[in-house]
Order: sequence, then structure tokens, then C-alpha cells
Amino acid sequence: MFDGIIALIAGLLLLFFGKRLFWMAAGLVAFLFGYQLFGDLLGVWGSLLVGVILGILFAWFSIKFIRLATYFLAFLAGAIALPFLMGSFGIEMSWLLLALIGGSIGLILVAVAFDWGLIFITAWAGASAVTFGLLQRLTLDGTLGTVIFLVLMVVGIFWQASRRRKG
Repeated sequence: MFDGIIALIAGLLLLFFGKRLFWMAAGLVAFLFGYQLFGDLLGVWGSLLVGVILGILFAWFSIKFIRLATYFLAFLAGAIALPFLMGSFGIEMSWLLLALIGGSIGLILVAVAFDWGLIFITAWAGASAVTFGLLQRLTLDGTLGTVIFLVLMVVGIFWQASRRRKG
């Protein structure tokens, strides 16, 4: 239950404000990565502590070194999102392998088109986190979860893109 609430809040912030509040997006992605990675090893409170520490450090890092932090953010966002996405399609593979592939995709997207890559990656990570949170709180099948993910991702991309033109 606690996992779902954390994922919903962090995911909504990433989905709608990821690029505009980059330092926050960087901190949230690092938090979610640490929280997810250490969840089984340290339990809820231990992984929460690790996630908060990583989030604070990465938010600070993103303020000081924005370009480098963006590449790390893209990698972490892809590493969080791809394992979830594949799982929602019923594809069972090693979490670490999927995280590495997803991270590489995120890194390439930002390297090719910085602004659009950042919008795409934060919307992807946000939609993944929100969908994960909903799946934790509600009884939904994988197909509905995938549809929710795709709709949220498109909405997040359009929302952030519309804010990009205005500001």
C-alpha cells in the first residue's frame, strides 16, 4: 500500500513537471530507483531512507551539473520504466537486464534530442510510476495497466510540450 502511494505522488510530479522542475525530476527518479532497487533487501523503511538520500544527492547534483545529470536521469528513468513496461506485457526477464536496456534507451534519447528526450523520459518514468501505483491500489489486469500507462505517457508528453512553448 505504501509503495503505491509513493509511486503515485512521485509519478504525477514527474509526468507533469519533469522537464520544468528538472532538479525535482532528477531527485524523484533517483529516489524511485533507490527505493525500487533496495526494496527487497532493506524493507520499506530502509529502502525509503536510501531513496530519500539518493534523491537529495541527485537533486543537488542536477543543479550543479545539469547536462551530466540529465544523462544520468535519462538512464535511471529508462532503468525504472522498461522493467515495468515489459512486466505489464507479461514479458518476464531479469530486472537488471531490462534496467540496463531501458537505461541505454533513455540515454540515447536525451543524447539525440536533449529537450524532447528529457520530456519523453520524464513522461515515461512518471507514467510508469503512476501506473505501478494504481496497480498496487486497484485490481487491474495487465492490458488495462498498459493502456493506462500509454494514455498517461501521451498526456504527460503533450502537457510538458505545451508548457515548453509557453516558457
